[in-house]
Formats: sequence, structure tokens, C-alpha cells
Amino acid sequence: MPSYTYRARNKIGALVTGALDAPDMRGLEDALDRMGLIPVSAVPRGKALARSYLKRIFTTIPEHEVILFSRQLSTLFGAGVPLTRALMTLERQAVSPRFGELVKKVREEVEAGGTLSSAISKHPRVFPEHYSHMIESGEAGGILEGVLDRLALLLEKNSENRAKVKSATLYPKIVVLFIVMAIVILMNFVVPQFAKLYSTFKIELPLPTRALIIFSNWFTSYWYLALAGAAGVYLMMKVWFSTAAGKKMLDGASLMTPVFGPIILKSLLSRFSRVLGSLYKSGVPILHALDIASRAVENTVISGEIKAMEADVRAGKGLSGPMSASAHFPPLVVQMVTVGEETGRLDLMLEKAAQYYDQEVDSAIRNLTTTLEPLLLVVVFGVVLFLALAIFLPMWDIIKVVKR
Repeated sequence: MPSYTYRARNKIGALVTGALDAPDMRGLEDALDRMGLIPVSAVPRGKALARSYLKRIFTTIPEHEVILFSRQLSTLFGAGVPLTRALMTLERQAVSPRFGELVKKVREEVEAGGTLSSAISKHPRVFPEHYSHMIESGEAGGILEGVLDRLALLLEKNSENRAKVKSATLYPKIVVLFIVMAIVILMNFVVPQFAKLYSTFKIELPLPTRALIIFSNWFTSYWYLALAGAAGVYLMMKVWFSTAAGKKMLDGASLMTPVFGPIILKSLLSRFSRVLGSLYKSGVPILHALDIASRAVENTVISGEIKAMEADVRAGKGLSGPMSASAHFPPLVVQMVTVGEETGRLDLMLEKAAQYYDQEVDSAIRNLTTTLEPLLLVVVFGVVLFLALAIFLPMWDIIKVVKR
């Protein structure tokens, strides 16, 4: 018997959704009528699941909506507005319809007796793991307003750093794109014409010219194989990097990249310091905070080192000692953590460390274009030189033949 996903209204006009087995649409309408529901729409369950899947893939919730939600909820809650009423207000004001639906689900769970942290933890694709844990600590300590402010600041910093990196790498991406486009045009239109010209003269072509003509002939004849091969390599790399071993290799390689590696490391250190400091300040126990921070950095190499620190702290050691043995945590962070442990202000020193690395990341990103320009010039010069030599070197032999 087919299964249908339906949307209907009850006697008081509230929207009800669910799934029912019925022989056909008429049978479904009869079943809903017996339940006291007025049908609004219904689709076969397979189609509903497909639509839901496609909607989840192609409809994303912008990060700025989560930041705005945190800010507004903090303001409303601090002004004395009841939590459920504040969530209802934010549900109506949501820019994205999907985010509005998500806030509605959170509100309904809170109205059913659940906590805000448990309701938020059921949406990990939108709210990071440390988000729900910090909310939980804010609920327990009665400091939810301050926790929401810190969460908004944390998300803003992460979003700002990602935006700066994207902006700084835009120029190199455009240059590489134009180089690829130029090579494709040369291989398809320019090189074949020169190859026809050279074939009319009985001269031995230089090695660069022969290599270029062979590659051009192969590219114009089998371009679809090149495209399929590139897509296949991309998919295989994506699958490999989704495994634990592949992700660890990728994360390790990203930290050792000559230009981007130091920026990535500083950004991760900033995120670790800010997340750990915020969790600790919110009252989360240090072991639990380290466990959450190890996942928040989203780098398996750094996460493994934080896990090692967590084991040492569980054994009764301080945080600064195990941190000094790490390969990626510099002396500056270790010294700040040491001072924080000695003065009892670990959260404050971690916040200062995060601010310092934010400044370092900003400075490195500002200089990124200046650093990459010489490398791009070398690449462009090398490509242009090879193409010029390959195309124009035979001209000297042709001139000699013509003079004879």
C-alpha cells in the first residue's frame, strides 16, 4: 500500500503534518476526514523524501542569520521577554524561510518542556556543537544573555576570517582561471593553425614544439576524456579526503603549505583560544571544554594534540605543561595559558591570545596578495615563455628554408 506525506488543518486551524498509508488519494482523504483533519496537500512519500533531500542540498542557511539570531535573542531575553515569545518573534522575522522553520521547531520543543540547548543540539548542520554546550552552561548558570553575546562574537570572528581569506585569494583564482582559459583557446585554435603551417615545410621541429603539437592534437581529439579524468580525480580525492586517513593527510598538508599554512595555523589557534575561553568562562568544566574545542577547530592534527592535552589534564596535570609539548602551539599561547592558570583568569588570557592571533591573521591576509604576486608572475612568465618558444622557434628554420 502506498505511503503519503500530508499537510492538513485540524479543528482549530493549526497545521498538522504526517504520513499515512492509503490505497489512493481518495482513501487518504477519507482517512484524514476520520481523524478530523482537513487536507491541504499530499504527495507520495518517495517524492516527499526526494523534495526534502533536494531542498536540504540546494537551500542553505546563511551564517549571518545564526549570528543575527544570537544577537536578537540575547537582546529580547535581556529585556525580560519570555523565551518562547522571543523565539516566536525571531521565527516571524527570519529572512530565510528554512531558518524560520528551524526556529519554529526549536520553539515548539521548548514549549513542550525541553530546554533551549537540547532543542538547538538537534540541528548540528546549522548550530555548531560548541553552540549548544555554551547555551547549556548559560542556562545552568543563569547567564544566557551573556553567553548568546559571546556566541555571536565567536561566529562573527570565524565568518570574518573566512571572508578575508576568500577576498585575498580572489585575485590569484582569477589569474589561474585566465591562464587555463588562454591555454584552452591556444590548444584548440592557435596551435593547430601553426601545426598546419609547419607541416608544409620539411624541417625538424624543436622538442617544445613537438610536445605542444602532440598535446594540442590529443586535447582537441579527446578533450572529453580530459574533462572526465579531471572529474574522476576530483571525485576520488573528495571521497578519500572524507575518510579519517585522508582528512588527516589533508589537514596536515594544509598546515605545511608554504604561504597559506601559517595563516591557517594562526586562524585555528585563534578559534581554539576563543572557543575554549568562552566555554570556560560560561562555566563548562575544563575537560568538557577541551573536548568541545578539539572538535571546533575542524583540523584533525590540531584536534589530536588537544585530545592529548585533555588526557594529561585528566591525569592531574595543568594545561600549560602538555601544551608546551605540542608541535603546533607556540610559546606565546603557552605563556598566556600559564599566566591564566596562575592568576585564575584563564578565560581572559585565552581571549587575549585569540585577539593577538586575529591581528596576526589580519596582517598576514593583507600581505597575502603581495606575497602571491611574485609566484603568479613566475608561473605566468614560465607558461608564456614555453608557448612562445614552442610556437616561434621553428620560424628561424622556416626563414632559412625560404632563403635557400
